[in-house]
Amino acid sequence: MNILLIVTDQYRYDCMSRLQHPVVKTPHLDSLAAEGVMFTRSYCATMACGPSRASLFTGYYADTHGMGDNQTTLIPQDFPVLPEYLAQCGYDTALIGKLHLKPMARDFGFRYVKRNDAPYTNYSQEEADDSAYLEYLRETFFKENPEDAVRLFSEDEDCLESDELRFMLGSNFVDAEHHEASWTARESIRYLREERPRDRPFFLNCSFFGPHQPFLCPDPWDTIHPPEEIPLPPDFDYPVDDKPIFRNSQHMIWRQEREARGWDRDTYKKILSAYYGYVSMIDHSIGQLFQAMKEEGVWDDTMVIFTADHGDFGGQFRCFYKGLPYEGSTHVPLIIRDPRSSAKGKICTRNLTNIDLFSTCLAAAGATPPTDIESRDLAPLTADPEDGDWDDRALWKKGNQSLIVRGDYKLMRGGAGEKVYYELYDLANDPWEKKNRIDDPSCKDDVDRLKQELDLWHCEQDEKG
Repeated sequence: MNILLIVTDQYRYDCMSRLQHPVVKTPHLDSLAAEGVMFTRSYCATMACGPSRASLFTGYYADTHGMGDNQTTLIPQDFPVLPEYLAQCGYDTALIGKLHLKPMARDFGFRYVKRNDAPYTNYSQEEADDSAYLEYLRETFFKENPEDAVRLFSEDEDCLESDELRFMLGSNFVDAEHHEASWTARESIRYLREERPRDRPFFLNCSFFGPHQPFLCPDPWDTIHPPEEIPLPPDFDYPVDDKPIFRNSQHMIWRQEREARGWDRDTYKKILSAYYGYVSMIDHSIGQLFQAMKEEGVWDDTMVIFTADHGDFGGQFRCFYKGLPYEGSTHVPLIIRDPRSSAKGKICTRNLTNIDLFSTCLAAAGATPPTDIESRDLAPLTADPEDGDWDDRALWKKGNQSLIVRGDYKLMRGGAGEKVYYELYDLANDPWEKKNRIDDPSCKDDVDRLKQELDLWHCEQDEKG
């Protein structure tokens, strides 16, 4: 059986029309969900792009694999990763798009590579030097002035402090044909039609750069969701007085700075319009990939997985980006279409972390995961989405912050030493995290139970770091 792993970057868990999103239409992801299982309680393993992807590819949390942020390396640098295991099982392995694992000189078990970690030099010159997408732009759209490609991306990325709106939206200087979403889908299709060997199964990691900022996409995606028609999310105006994790973060500072600059509700709608347009463009590109798979005759023998490395606040508490253990940042989409399963169009509400995709892919390929793995095979849930034997929990950790979701309750931990603080949310009745119930007497037993479990796991992870 082939495996197609589609990973997006900074994709909010609820941006699918199948989940009744009020704006976004995702017909191709909806069709995938209709043939598989949609997981509505899937979380990422940690905060940023690289560390989260490292967890997905190693089966361990960040304290074990060593990538604490985007510009660090796996420890040890030859830490075994998913494509290497699959190659040992006879799979042809291909990467199109973003990987964000380091060291970059390593091939990470991929035979065929068209990598695009970042199109700018602001954080890493080697990421831009290595980008196959930038190479493509220099040969096509920027043929007359090749240096403009990385320069323009870098100038937009450099605007976080001076012009945050430009930082988020970008300058929108490439057309639809030359956009990264189109390129990623087109190169994935090229691999399927021209580059893959026909005598063995394939593992294709199709990895989109978006809907990470810059959000603004070219025509027609820049106008598909007019700002004036966009409702602000329910949690946009929620107070944060009872949220110590948020109040003691950089996001609180950014929020105050936006208010000082005079950002109004229309400004936020403009940003959401661009973000939703990017989501729609990615869905369109995924649809082209699905059609090519059907034309190539591989659709019926391919496990298709769609997920994201992390979410985006998307207006939650008037914020964007990621980095804190709230729903917008940590809750990610997940759809698995397993051709071996008879469960079609089902919804799974069990808690899990997409680190579990490591064991899921290995098991589908007939490989045996390492014995001490922190990942779980999701096959029981793709066969029976309401499997009663599933250990119904999700875990996330970044430095001194962590969370556990067990059942409907979510406990978050922040701070350090004598200043550790917690937040508790009842996701069944308060999915937008309006009220922190950590001091609610009726929740005391749940708080005590979850604190014990989270503190123990948190400390065990610290010891691995």
